[in-house]
Parts: sequence; structure tokens; C-alpha cells
Amino acid sequence: MTIQAIVRDGRIQPLEPIPPGWTEGHELVIEEPDLIGTVAEVGQWARELEASTARIPAEEHELLERALEEIVRIAAAEGVSFTAWPASP
Repeated sequence: MTIQAIVRDGRIQPLEPIPPGWTEGHELVIEEPDLIGTVAEVGQWARELEASTARIPAEEHELLERALEEIVRIAAAEGVSFTAWPASP
């Protein structure tokens, strides 16, 4: 089983609940993630996503963009902002 954790103040702190079977004194092996594999996997995913979105007709992209703009407009009217929202090209 794998869970995510960070080092904080010199101690390992889980970022999610630990499994119920892990009781006090349960021995764990901690390894750094293989970032090279992860970067390659993300790159592959990005290429696949780019190829998939290229097959979507331009009209559908425009429809989605208008819908997202409407969501942002409604949210702003209710006091919600999207500060990390990507700008339209």
C-alpha cells in the first residue's frame, strides 16, 4: 500500500489517513518517488491529451469556452473568484 507524506519539522507526516491496520510501531519502508518516471508519464499523458483534444471540433471548443465564461460570471456575481483561471488565448 502507498500513501503520500511530507517531511515537516524533521518528521514524516502523512497527507492522508493511514490504514487502520497500521498500528503503533508498525514498520514502514519509505522511498523517494521516481520523478524521472513520473515526468515521462506526465509527458506521455500530455501528448495523448493534446492528440485527443485536437480531434474535438472547434465549435465544441468554443461552446465549452462560453460555458466556462458563464460559470465564472455567475460565480463572480456570487462573490467567488477564480484567481488561477487560465486566460483565453
